Amino acid sequence: MHSLNDLLESFHLYAECERCQRSIQLSIEKLIARLGSDFPVANLRPRLRCTDCNVRGQDIRIVFVGPRDKRMVFKYRR
Repeated sequence: MHSLNDLLESFHLYAECERCQRSIQLSIEKLIARLGSDFPVANLRPRLRCTDCNVRGQDIRIVFVGPRDKRMVFKYRR
């Protein structure tokens, strides 16, 4: 997995704030629309900012959920 496009079909992407413990699922489709499908996943972390405590550099969780037609139900919890 190198680009946002690599995540699109079988993964969910979560931003995790270490400071306030907030967790939110990110829309990969919206990220692609804003940053481009070839945007490197490794470059995403420093661009994220927690909307609750305003801290940048959130942790990222990439979760395999399977292809769209066979998607597993998953809810990330701390």
